[in-house]
This record gives sequence, structure tokens and C-alpha cells, in this order.
Amino acid sequence: MKRLFLLFLIIPQMAFSQYNAKSFCLEASDEVVSKPIQMSFSKDHEFNLDINSAVSGFSITGKATLENNNDSYIRVLLKDDYNYDHLVYENYPMLADELSMEFNNTAIETVLLDSIIPKSIRIECHHATLELNSINYVRSKPSIRMSASRVASVMKSQGQFIVEKLNSNLEKRKALWRAGVTSVSEMTYEEKKAMFGGILPELYGFDYYMGGIFVIPEEEDLSNRLNRSHNRDSNDFVSEWDWRNRHGKNWMTPAKNQGSCWTCWAFAAVGVIEAYTNLFFNKALNPNLSEQEIISCTQTGCNGGYESTAFSYIRTNGIVNELCFPYQQAYINCSEKCEVPDTQIFINNYQYINLNSENSIKQALFKNPLTIAVGPWAHSMVIVGYKTIEIGDTIYMGNQQEISYEIIDSIQHQNIIGRTAWLTKNCWGPNFGDNGCSYVIVDIGNIWRVLTITGNITSPNFNSLDIVCEDADGDGYYFWGVGPKPSNCPSWAPDIPDGDDSNINYGALDNYGHLDALPAGITIKTPVTYSSNSSTSYRLGIVNGGSLTITGTTTLTGSSKIRVCEGGILIVDGGTLQNADITMVPGSTLIVRNNGKINMATGQVFHAPRGVIVNIESGEIN
Repeated sequence: MKRLFLLFLIIPQMAFSQYNAKSFCLEASDEVVSKPIQMSFSKDHEFNLDINSAVSGFSITGKATLENNNDSYIRVLLKDDYNYDHLVYENYPMLADELSMEFNNTAIETVLLDSIIPKSIRIECHHATLELNSINYVRSKPSIRMSASRVASVMKSQGQFIVEKLNSNLEKRKALWRAGVTSVSEMTYEEKKAMFGGILPELYGFDYYMGGIFVIPEEEDLSNRLNRSHNRDSNDFVSEWDWRNRHGKNWMTPAKNQGSCWTCWAFAAVGVIEAYTNLFFNKALNPNLSEQEIISCTQTGCNGGYESTAFSYIRTNGIVNELCFPYQQAYINCSEKCEVPDTQIFINNYQYINLNSENSIKQALFKNPLTIAVGPWAHSMVIVGYKTIEIGDTIYMGNQQEISYEIIDSIQHQNIIGRTAWLTKNCWGPNFGDNGCSYVIVDIGNIWRVLTITGNITSPNFNSLDIVCEDADGDGYYFWGVGPKPSNCPSWAPDIPDGDDSNINYGALDNYGHLDALPAGITIKTPVTYSSNSSTSYRLGIVNGGSLTITGTTTLTGSSKIRVCEGGILIVDGGTLQNADITMVPGSTLIVRNNGKINMATGQVFHAPRGVIVNIESGEIN
């Protein structure tokens, strides 16, 4: 009776304590044993357990006190006789309604155990204190096996509780991200630990990240951080950048999942090469390259590594496609790679980016995506872009139920105004964040390294003639990717590439990410007819697939002119083009019919270079 009485004293209090949901509590049973501990911890500590029988549940009772709302945390782990860790309890600011909270009969992964032999408890405290009053465990019954469906149901219930608790506190504190069930949150502690090389850093809820801006907790206080000029964004730089939408295209390949294997460095390096290949050839090749080749042929396996190791290997040996050497979350002999790959990519070189300033990272990012290693987590990702936080910004945050938003104000968000949120592509699959991407703010002192690729991409599958050099918006500027201007660019193409080849209103890109503004223009990508008598002051760019037919009288005014690009067609069908300024390029077509007329502007002469098709069926050009 004593054991049952102790447990019943615990259970009624759960409504007033942390993790106050049934799914976190051991069920009342005559097999429950409760043992007093009465110890306090303020730093990491491990002690052995004197439990000689298998258990099917394990919980703790006590009080957790966090010292601050930033980087405090507490974690309690149960180690079994196979040296597997099971998460008993975890607390960090966004999980806590108050800095000091009691918890009773609390168990996370240990609420249902499949007859494990407890060996020890490990307590991890950072800027926090844990008062451990007692432990509670359920002796296993040899005849009863744990139902997998029951475990799954309880874990799902726990996950939903944590998501709701996080979102409630995030909303109350005007935080800029929201939580949801993700590919990482559904992993066990042991699986997450393997993903980080055997030591799981405190993620402060990032494993539940669904959208918004996540601030990685830092050791420095606010006043010190605000005074660090090298951690502030220069006003000279454009406020946002995103390789998922440059030149009207997404240059990034889909997010992959590293699984329970410490291979983030290989995924980051491969992710950059896949995007760089798209950019180098200026087309959506979207190669799916083999991370397995990197971890197998460099003999690193799941033991971690460096992006430079991957880049050095690929520079010398190339990298094959995924089908040639599929990822298996384990070390596989390099000889398992197929002999005749469908694709093989070589890079020319790579280099480290100077980390004295965020500005050097941004300038490198304007050329192509980068790899980044975040020190507090010993984790590598791809930098896809960034956002400078400014007063009045609207930050959208997603979860599974709805899209919410916060507006940056000078009071609630003073600690991040002016800071850079890096847009990263992670290797935790598309069911994390925004299709695998996340915005994170991290102090530059906590960035271990940033690398970029330089030079040509070479491959048996492609050559320099495969590089697309085009004027897709009809503004006279051409874009050809990240390399030097290729030989197959038209001779009349400017040496400076277009900074945004999807917008006729912008030209070259400067060193700070800003675009040169051009006179207002319209890109014609589909068949368009001007049938009424009218005038226009816009520059008109007729690109491949587009055509402009004039059946009334159209007068060009001001700086208006017409540029007919490769594949574009200008038709004057019984109408009149007045005060015309026309540029035709090889591969374009001009048709005049049904007594149509083109009257050139004063000082302008119609010119049709070699390769232009001019068909005057009935009409004239004056």
C-alpha cells in the first residue's frame, strides 16, 4: 500500500506542474516503486542506479529552476545496460511558463519502456538548478511486451503537447518562430544524438521549428552584443537575399535527410555543389548527387567531418549521382559505388570566407550559396540567403495549423534589430521548417567556418557550350550563371551580367546586392495585341515565346523603345508603329503586313543584323 499511496500523492498534483498531461505520467500500478533522492544539481552530474530488475517505466519528481530566459536548460537522461540514453525530462525557457517550476511523476521517452535495465542517471544543467526529490519506476512483467502502437500513440500525444506549449509561450513572448511536428522532433533522443555525433547539443526547441526566425542562444549579455559592431549589418547592403528566388528561379535542390548519422558536413557540401551546378550552367539541372560517396570514399562514415574534406575529394575524384551510390546512413565500402554513373561532377576549387565580418559572408553569398558550420551545435548547413531585421518588418511564421506573423518593434525585439538572420537549407528533410529551410540568428563568434566554391564545373555530361546565355527579360542585359562570360554569349551582350534576368526594370548588381534601376519596362512573354490607338512610354522587351502585334496606332514616347530578343516576334498588321526605336537581335522576327507602317523616330534607323528574319508582306518602314 505504501507504494500506491506515494504515487497517488504525486498524480493529483500534475495539473499544477510542468508536463501536466497524462501522457507524461506513469500509470498507477502495484508494480510502481518510488525512491527518495533529495539531491540538488547545478552542473552536469551522473550517478548509478541500484535497480536490479527490468523496468517498463521510469519517472522523476522535483523542481527545475532556470537562471535566465536565454540559454538556460536542464536535461535528465536514463542510461540502460546497452548504454542507450532515454530522455526522462527536459526544460528550457520556451518550455517553461515560469523560470522555476515543479514537476511530478514526469517521464518523456521513459513513460513506456520495453523492459530495459536501468544503469545510471545523467543530469545536464546549464545556468540552471535541478532539485531531484525522487525517482519512480515500474517493474516489468516478463509475460507482457510493450505494444508498438501504444508507444507511438503516447509519443504522438507528448509531441502535440510540447508543440502547443511551445507555441503558447512563443506567442506570449512575441518570439519570431513557431513550432510543429517535424522530421526531427519525431526522432528519439538516441537517434538525435547519433545525428550529432554522439553528443546532442541543447536545441532549445529548434527540432520543432516550422517557420519564422530562430535565435540561437548566446553566452553574451544583451549590452555587450549590441555594442559589437562586427555583428551588425552595414546599411550599405541590401536587406534581403534568397537563392530560392533569384532571376525568377529557385536554384536550390530539394532538402534531403541525413537521418541518424553525423553527416551534415557532407550534405552541406553536396547541397552547395548541386546549387552551384545549376547556377554555373544557368539552367535547372538539379543534380541529385551522392553524399554516400563522400562519407564512404573519404572513410569518415558517420563520425563527422569537414566540408573542405568533401570539396577536396570532389575536386580530385568528382562526385557521382545518388542512384550510383545511394545514401544508407552508415559507412559502406567505397567499392560499392557503381562503375558507370549517370552523372559525375567535378569542381575547380573552394575557399574559406573571412569571418571578421558578416559583410564578407554576404558578398560571397551574392555569387552563390555557401556552407556554414554553427559552433554551438557542431552542425553544418547551406547558406541560401539572409534577412536583416528592421523595425516594421513583418515576420511570417508557419505551423501545421495556420500562418501567423509578428511585426518587429523597437521594444519587444530590441535585441535582434539590425542583426542578420541567415536563411539556411538543412539536411533534415522537407518536413522540417519551410521545406527544409530555416532562418537562424547566430553570433558571428559562434560561426566556425564558411566555405564557397570557385571556378568551373566540369563533367563528362556537360561542357561550356551547355551554359545558357540569355536575356530572359528583354532589357539588353544577359545572364550566364556564376562563371565568366562564356564564348557562346552573343557578341553584343554586355560584359556585365544582368543582376535580375526576370525583371526588365533592373540591370547590373553591385557589390552590396543592390540592382541598377532601369527605365520602366514591360517584358512580353506571350502573344499580345495592341489594337487601339495609344501611346506608351515603357521599354518593351519581346522575349522567346512572346509576340507583339500592332493593329492600331501605337506611338512610343519619352524613353520608350522596343527590343526583340531571340525567339521574339514583332508584327505590324495593318496598324502603325509611330516614333519607333527598335533593336532586333539575331533569332528575332519582324513581320509587316496588310499595309502596316513603321515610322522610325528622328535620328533612328531600322537595322536588321544577320540572323534576323524580316518579312514585309505588305507595308513599309520609314
